[in-house]
Amino acid sequence: MKMSIRLSVISGIAMLSLSVGAMAADAAASPKTFTFGGDVELDITADDGGDAGNNFTHGGRIKLNAVGETKGDNYFIKGVAQPLVPFKGSSLGYDDVFLQMGRDKWDVQIGRFEAANLFPLGKDTIVSHAGAGEAKVYEANKARGRKDDVLHVALHSNPSDKLKLELGVMNGKADSDSFTALRPAVSYNMGNTTLHAGFETVKDKATDGTELKQSGVGVGAGVKLGATNVNASVASLSEKATGKADVDVTSLGLNMQRGPFGAGLVNSTTDNGSATKPKVNTVYATYTVPVFGSKDASVTFAANASRASNVAKDESVNAVRVRFNYGF
Repeated sequence: MKMSIRLSVISGIAMLSLSVGAMAADAAASPKTFTFGGDVELDITADDGGDAGNNFTHGGRIKLNAVGETKGDNYFIKGVAQPLVPFKGSSLGYDDVFLQMGRDKWDVQIGRFEAANLFPLGKDTIVSHAGAGEAKVYEANKARGRKDDVLHVALHSNPSDKLKLELGVMNGKADSDSFTALRPAVSYNMGNTTLHAGFETVKDKATDGTELKQSGVGVGAGVKLGATNVNASVASLSEKATGKADVDVTSLGLNMQRGPFGAGLVNSTTDNGSATKPKVNTVYATYTVPVFGSKDASVTFAANASRASNVAKDESVNAVRVRFNYGF
């Protein structure tokens, strides 16, 4: 059995190497493109701060987007880098930094990126939850990606125009600190309706010997009703951590977008073994208008209200935000 597994792995690597070699051999004659752009996102936010009191803050970033790509006969090779320059502070950040290559029916993505969204929030300009983390919300994103010091690899397969498959693997190790995750996902398009489902499992071990194990599932659907887009999702998480009570979280999401307007709600229940289960309900809404009639610049007005029960603090959180966007 072990010999069969090894031979299968070696065969798979050999086939991938041959495919990459064929791509490289044809690269000299293939067209190469390089694009450079980005966008500005500036937020001005006011909130009641829960139990801590009122806040008035600003934030945001300028994202630069550099993409180099080679396309050949039924293959592509692409590199992406997206550094973030913050409006506050002096530390640069990053969104996506990855290498991607493949053919029409499959590709491999390696680096830092986000995998398939299993709990879409729609126009989520501001979504702040009450309960100070005691009432948890699970969005099926523990292994979605963009995690520091972890290698993320995703294999995408497109058996048809309707069916999309993704298998994500994350791994990182430094001394006795380690992180491993597996995340398969699938989506199926039926015209005006798209179904999605996925599963993820995470094992996170710290240097002090404590260990966190998480497993979760997310399912949902997106429906287009004329000019209105509606998303409905449900996600369930089981969490076990050293020295802590087991936690189960069930979250529901429903949102819509019609033109410049968007609205949504999130409901979540946390079972942490206590007699009363922490719960949180959050509603949010946004409205976007262009600046000077430009399609590249806009300002979005957003509001958020959240209520939690059976929690120690922050039973209520309210916030408003104005976001300026400019794409270049």
